[in-house]
Amino acid sequence: MPDASHLDHALIRPNLASVQPYVPGRPLAELRRELGDLPITKLASNEGPYPPFPAATQAIRDAAGEQNLYPDPGAWDVRDALAERHGIPQERIVVGNGMDSLIKILCLAMLDPGDEIVMCWPSFVSYRQGATVQGATWTPVPLDAGGAYDLDALAGAVGPATKIAVVVSPNNPTGGVVSDEALRRFLDALPSHVLPVIDEAYFEYLPAGSHDGVALLREGRHLVVMRTFSKAYGLAGLRVGWMAGPDGLAEALSPVRNAFDVNAVAQVAAVASLADAPEHLPGRIATATAERERMADGLRALGLDPLPSSANFVFVEVGAQRAAAIDAALTRRGVIVRPTGGFGAPGGLRITVGLPEHTDRLLAAMADALQEAA
Repeated sequence: MPDASHLDHALIRPNLASVQPYVPGRPLAELRRELGDLPITKLASNEGPYPPFPAATQAIRDAAGEQNLYPDPGAWDVRDALAERHGIPQERIVVGNGMDSLIKILCLAMLDPGDEIVMCWPSFVSYRQGATVQGATWTPVPLDAGGAYDLDALAGAVGPATKIAVVVSPNNPTGGVVSDEALRRFLDALPSHVLPVIDEAYFEYLPAGSHDGVALLREGRHLVVMRTFSKAYGLAGLRVGWMAGPDGLAEALSPVRNAFDVNAVAQVAAVASLADAPEHLPGRIATATAERERMADGLRALGLDPLPSSANFVFVEVGAQRAAAIDAALTRRGVIVRPTGGFGAPGGLRITVGLPEHTDRLLAAMADALQEAA
């Protein structure tokens, strides 16, 4: 008779053994128990340092008393607001429980064993996970020297089995960005059986004149673009992501979507955030950009060489032998950054841009950590 207290792993799909689960940063509650009264500066998860916009905060309060009801399964108000903001039909927009959920849904709907997804690496791990879960082939291509997607190399990796070609720009965890010209050339070179997915999770931080996946959609190009409310809009805790693509995308994904995967509070907060963005978003982006460059300059003054970034974080290579030691030394000083081994860069640290006082604490702690790890 089998042991009823243990799962029989023969029941689990064998290919899941090769899936590397996403490893989140350590919870603040755990760190507070470990560090006691030491102030904690969390720069590990690329959240924005500001709360939701004022209108979103009020919308969250107003919605609190109505949570006995299921949310709108179609997120109609969010889609209408996005359609009005971006000039694309709402029926071409899909809203999900963060971009991670949308990535998994896209892979679930499109990929079978024998299909292929191509992307550059190191990069965002959810695409790799989604492909591996489906038993599809995941083909990585190296980034360019600046930490951006090498689109010529990526195009060269596309073959007859390729179904999805991913471009993450700005790239996570390196911060590198592709040019609009290179992206257009890449899209022109793709065969018709490949769906390009442009991941613009950090779109709001891009400098003027950069690529714009939504604008490419409006031009009639065949692609999917993904964005999120988690970063610049300050809604990471509510999990609202969205994607837009060709006609028929939403209908094709509907069989694999959860019916109520975007909660009601998240939906009203997203709508209110879009209304409040013109007043509040530019200032936040300007502050984050200036602070990112100050952080990078400070790291260079300590002898490090951070990659150029167009996101709300900085990536610095410290070497596989030192990364864990530096991370541990920073943690002991109450500064939490993200080692990037899970993203495919075992010698790197990704550091989120916070407020000026957060940068000050990081640079002071990094100076000590580098000495300790020397």
